[in-house]
Amino acid sequence: MRRVGLVCLAVLLCGAAFAEGPVTLQAPQATQPPFVPAPVRVKPIISTTITASGQVLLFPKEPGRVIAGEYIIAPGAVLPLHQHPYPRFAYVLQGELEVENRDTNQIYHYKPGEVVVEMIGQRHLGRNKGDEPVRLIVFDVTPANVENNVTLAQ
Repeated sequence: MRRVGLVCLAVLLCGAAFAEGPVTLQAPQATQPPFVPAPVRVKPIISTTITASGQVLLFPKEPGRVIAGEYIIAPGAVLPLHQHPYPRFAYVLQGELEVENRDTNQIYHYKPGEVVVEMIGQRHLGRNKGDEPVRLIVFDVTPANVENNVTLAQ
């Protein structure tokens, strides 16, 4: 449990600014943490305890795993309607991503350098409305041997 929490903290610290949306969080001050040696600089980017739609982040109590992957979404592409039973975070490297939450009717926009803190158990989809590919580094935190993407019928 503690390892999963520490990994999640590292993922969040390596992410980017929280996307514009109905929930706005203040970014932490960019100060040097005391545990980092002087020649290394750490710029805090996000610190949150909630998803984009305001849900409290909870983590599995059994052995867990972290899955990371690069997603490339072509211009005009729309991801299928889906949901995640566990926390998922994405760092936007390139392009602009639009996420539509079908359960709350909210739309979020993310651009390079921002972090997507995805909704948990809520139906949503993503789309690339721009002219360049969207590139994301996606992190899932799940119980061991459990997938975190459930595709739903439209």
